[in-house]
Amino acid sequence: MKTILWTVFYLLCLQTSQAQSKVVIQEDPVVSQQMEKYKRSNSAITHLSGWRIAVVTTTDRRLMEQTKIKFQNQFEYRVKWEYKEPYYYLRAGAFLTRTEANQALDYVKKKFPQAFLSMDKIAYEEL
Repeated sequence: MKTILWTVFYLLCLQTSQAQSKVVIQEDPVVSQQMEKYKRSNSAITHLSGWRIAVVTTTDRRLMEQTKIKFQNQFEYRVKWEYKEPYYYLRAGAFLTRTEANQALDYVKKKFPQAFLSMDKIAYEEL
């Protein structure tokens, strides 16, 4: 009796597993068109609005470069600098939320007390 029950159970499981492998999804053409439209419109977006730590803002390039080396030796955050006449901006990190940025800023301020937060565009690759 047990053997018959196990055999029936096995056959039902086998039949069920075969039925699951034959699922075919037919997508409505309207859904396909909307997905393509969504992909095209969002492929142009390469940056997000986010936060960085402004480590130093100065007119002296040497000071900015020295600060960059010092910062990189002490922290693991990615650093980038930018020149907008007449200032050099040294920024670090890439944070999507101000909360994340504030936590990092508290840590950085122990070594660089003049550091502050600034809004910036964050590339997807930086996240």
